[in-house]
Amino acid sequence: MEKVKNFFNKFKWYILAGLVLLIIIIVVITLLVKNHKVSVEDDVKVNFEGYNKSGTAEITDDSYDKVMNKLTVRALKQSGFKNKEVIEKIKNNNDEDIDIDDFNYDQQKKIEHAKKIMEHVDFDIYNDNNLKNGDKAKVKLEIDKGSSKDYQLKAKEFTKEFKAHGLKEPKTLTAKSLIKALNPKFTGVNGSGSLNLIDKDIPKSLKELSISDYEFTVPDNGNLKNGDSVKVTIPQDLIDDINKNGSNVFKGKNTDEIEVDGLDDLNKLDNLDDIVERNNKLAKEGHKNTKYTKYQNEPLDNYYKVNYETSNDDYFDSSDENSTEKVSPSSDVDPAYITLVTTYKVTQTFDDEDSDIDYTYEGYQDYTLEDNRLVKSSVTDKVSNSVSKDKLSELNDELQSEEYSKIQ
Repeated sequence: MEKVKNFFNKFKWYILAGLVLLIIIIVVITLLVKNHKVSVEDDVKVNFEGYNKSGTAEITDDSYDKVMNKLTVRALKQSGFKNKEVIEKIKNNNDEDIDIDDFNYDQQKKIEHAKKIMEHVDFDIYNDNNLKNGDKAKVKLEIDKGSSKDYQLKAKEFTKEFKAHGLKEPKTLTAKSLIKALNPKFTGVNGSGSLNLIDKDIPKSLKELSISDYEFTVPDNGNLKNGDSVKVTIPQDLIDDINKNGSNVFKGKNTDEIEVDGLDDLNKLDNLDDIVERNNKLAKEGHKNTKYTKYQNEPLDNYYKVNYETSNDDYFDSSDENSTEKVSPSSDVDPAYITLVTTYKVTQTFDDEDSDIDYTYEGYQDYTLEDNRLVKSSVTDKVSNSVSKDKLSELNDELQSEEYSKIQ
């Protein structure tokens, strides 16, 4: 003991100095740990997608989660939260089953404090769209210095630039290639044809534009005949949206000419005689001889008109539908419904009296055209007609007003 006492007396100042130094080191380390600013700059990764001049940049999901988890852990520790199991779950991005109601009051207060700290953290990406290869997107982490120091996260702020790369070159679209992609198809009959644009199989980049919302201009649509050259005009708003979308670049004029073909001639139908004979029977049924009155029905000419809805659709306005020069692409071709009537000179002879002559027409509506034949279906019905004119010219005027055309 005497030796120990002598040793302590001899070296006590050294021992005391050592203890003081140890305490200082512990305090400094504690303060450093407590005030250490977490660094997440190296954890950030950015992904570039899209097309050159319209590319986009975004922080990858994995790196975003990693950064936010690190910052959340720092906010919890800064708030005095010491549940190591929970902190490890957050570090490992396995916090789905963490429920604040599972903690005691003190822990809940510390979690709420950490949440308020995170509300003053801004972690985001800038200059992240309309990019071309070589452009730079910026990722920033900023802490709101205007808030109380109690709510300022101890994290290193940074601004980091990422150079855009790997953006694909957009494809060039012209009026010709765009209209070809819309698979133009003519329906109706020769002399009353209409253009249909089919968007069913268009490229994905065009489908993203909801191309059926745009209206193409087709002059004299509804009155087209085989051999006509039709100048189709692409709407300017579609061209603008194609260029904004970025996957395509529209170049050149906004019109393309296509030749009308594939329309059937009604006067060359395989069953035209059968259809006319049906009309004749209908005329006879409407003008049956009686004991005192005799009728003679003399067929004159055949007329037709084309609709793109059945005649039973009350809302349908055939003149508007058939004459419109605005065509919107659709996924399917609407069938053409054809009405075919025959005009008659009806001579009505009364017993012991002079004859009366009237002009009228009879026929059926809503045939469909298949394989060069007019086909009757469940919607085909006789034309509701109460027209009777004293003069043939008056009947012709009536037919013209109802959009009928003469079969030549």
